[in-house]
Amino acid sequence: MTFSEGTPSDLQTLSQDVWEEFLAAFPNQSDCMGEVTLEGDWNLEGSRGFYLPDETTVVLKIPATAAHLRHSLVHELAHHLEHACPDHPELRAAFLAAQSLPADTPWFEGPSWEETPSEQYAETVVRLVLGRPVWNYRLPLTPEAIGTVRDWGGGP
Repeated sequence: MTFSEGTPSDLQTLSQDVWEEFLAAFPNQSDCMGEVTLEGDWNLEGSRGFYLPDETTVVLKIPATAAHLRHSLVHELAHHLEHACPDHPELRAAFLAAQSLPADTPWFEGPSWEETPSEQYAETVVRLVLGRPVWNYRLPLTPEAIGTVRDWGGGP
């Protein structure tokens, strides 16, 4: 993980710790992860963060609590895997089945944020990496979906 100019040192420290936890949860995907840049944004409105796939950059809203930053960073790193790992489409098919969703369900679209498979997947990654259920969202994550992502990642 690298940092854009001006990234606060406390965010860098927290992010390095999160990056190590993320790598430990996804050893099977270490070859495709590549480098990710983190950027803090003091003016971000309407979101806690987002991922720029063409730039392999995670942007997080700052300031924020350490818990929110950890959650948002893991969530956006999950989106990084969607774009960086060539076998992710295979995971998508298995994840949809584990969530009892039709195989032709659009991955990046849904009637709401909570009903978008890509977001359900990213919150599953948060649960695996941080070891706690997702909070503040009504996301239906099945034990089978959590197991599917864990198996794909190869982590504990």
